[in-house]
Amino acid sequence: MDYLLVVTGIHLLKKYGYSINEIKAEKFKIYKKFKIYDSKFNKEDDGAGMSRALGQAVIKLSDILKKTKPDLILSGFDIAANFAATVAGAHMNIPVAHIQGGEVSGNIDESLRHATSKFSHFHFTANLETKKRLIKMGEISKNIYAVGCPSIDALMQEKDTSKKTIIKKFGINVEKKFLLIIQHPVTSELNYVQKQIRETVSAISKFKLSSIFVFPNNDAGSSKIIKIIEKKKLNCARTLNLSEYKTLLKNCSVLIGNSSSGIHEALSFFKPVINIGTRQQGRFKPKNIINVGYNSKQIFKTIVKCINDLNFLNKVKKLKNPYGDGKSSEKIIKIIKKLKLDQSVIQKQITY
Repeated sequence: MDYLLVVTGIHLLKKYGYSINEIKAEKFKIYKKFKIYDSKFNKEDDGAGMSRALGQAVIKLSDILKKTKPDLILSGFDIAANFAATVAGAHMNIPVAHIQGGEVSGNIDESLRHATSKFSHFHFTANLETKKRLIKMGEISKNIYAVGCPSIDALMQEKDTSKKTIIKKFGINVEKKFLLIIQHPVTSELNYVQKQIRETVSAISKFKLSSIFVFPNNDAGSSKIIKIIEKKKLNCARTLNLSEYKTLLKNCSVLIGNSSSGIHEALSFFKPVINIGTRQQGRFKPKNIINVGYNSKQIFKTIVKCINDLNFLNKVKKLKNPYGDGKSSEKIIKIIKKLKLDQSVIQKQITY
């Protein structure tokens, strides 16, 4: 098998670390790259900008697919550009395999993920629960494969970044206790984004421990979070490569915020997670995760528990990650090699 990798979206934004460099550093072949965010996107920071970007992705990817005529489109998660590839592929009679459909969460991600599933022909889900949900959505059971979460594979396969590099680059001594914070905006709660991040910052500021805030993704409202992080001169990182993130996650005392990484990957490193607010609402959560509201006192008390409650920490160390064992990618490739890619797959109907 061969692949054509198209790079777009946040990977091409310097404000968020220009992470296409990570792709190049890993020696992946990039077939095409194109921008989808216009000049108004950062200034306005709203849902209209996200919608325009989605439209651009559909247009650009349609041209690329028409030229390359792939046998299969591999589309991931709940990301707008991946949804665009799926929609374009479905219209052009190209089979689409979707990774990690069937999960529940808040935010626009929920709608994007389920919509992507409905345009897709094959599904690689994280677990049996999500497979059952896709079956309830009318997807064909024989085309759904519970394989786990490949982002776990990616982290597991990475080498750790050296302690000296982490100290020099981020001011974090991984041999001491520190807090890792990743809080994204919730697009359905745009009027409250600043208040929400302030509650988190207020709780963190009460600790003498070192901490590092990772910039949010570029969903509408992200600029409001970034402004507060920069205004308060908090220790932060615009982006992290996989090795850096693995090292910080593996060594932190607790992961705080609303990132899906707290749901999917943190338990693979036996880390407690404080999940704030509604962004991951409804997702199946292992018992290393404690849900809290947008309340600094509640967040503070939960951080204390995650650092000092030895009984809780010992229980976390005995848990098994329900989202995968680090071998999901191998399973996906084996299945893809055996898929029957013909017109019968394209003629898709709901099962009820």
